[in-house]
Amino acid sequence: MGNKRTDTFLTRQESILRPPFTLLLRRVQGKEEVFRKGDALFWEGDEPNWLYLIEQGKVILSKALPAENKLKTIVAVCSSGDMVGEVAVLDGRPYDTDAIALTPVTALRIPREAFLYALQSDPSLALQVISNLAARLRQAQEVIRWLSTQRVEKRLAALLLALMGRFGTRTEEGIVLDSSFSRYDLAAMAGTTVETTVRTLSAWAQEGVIKKHRRQIVIVDARKLAQIAREP
Repeated sequence: MGNKRTDTFLTRQESILRPPFTLLLRRVQGKEEVFRKGDALFWEGDEPNWLYLIEQGKVILSKALPAENKLKTIVAVCSSGDMVGEVAVLDGRPYDTDAIALTPVTALRIPREAFLYALQSDPSLALQVISNLAARLRQAQEVIRWLSTQRVEKRLAALLLALMGRFGTRTEEGIVLDSSFSRYDLAAMAGTTVETTVRTLSAWAQEGVIKKHRRQIVIVDARKLAQIAREP
């Protein structure tokens, strides 16, 4: 979507991440790993021994909330071409999120030492990784702003637009969102409860903005969603 605020909401920017992916494949000898849906690539607090490059599938990065209910918020959705775990691998501190396979995932697992050596040996690769980290920082700042200042309806509308732009499929009925995203996933990404998410989606369905088919959401009126996302 053309709206800058919705483009940066939780989903990573593929155009920035493609060059490091290609360069790393040429530089290092990683090992291909296959993960089933629900498997963890790593957990928050694990030692950063590996960098992952996603070849196929989707991975969610989630972080525990400082609350007694032990809920987690999803801070990013990564897909083919994305690097996962690069910040921890760079600074040597434990991973700061969980990385969970949202779908079956194939990823290249690269040892930390090999990744750091590749950065030292190839300035162009290092520059691309720095550009990626800068984009992630801007994205994180935007997400924090949205979660802290915007009402739930605006956050959900912006989220659906962002997911539509990256993972949507156009059909005669409308734009179908990837069925791998559950209501819990949408709530965790928007920083709200499942109950509020379900209630809001049901209201939009009654208004004809979306349609709901079991696990699938069909966006019928993207302009209305964009209007909701831009409302003061």
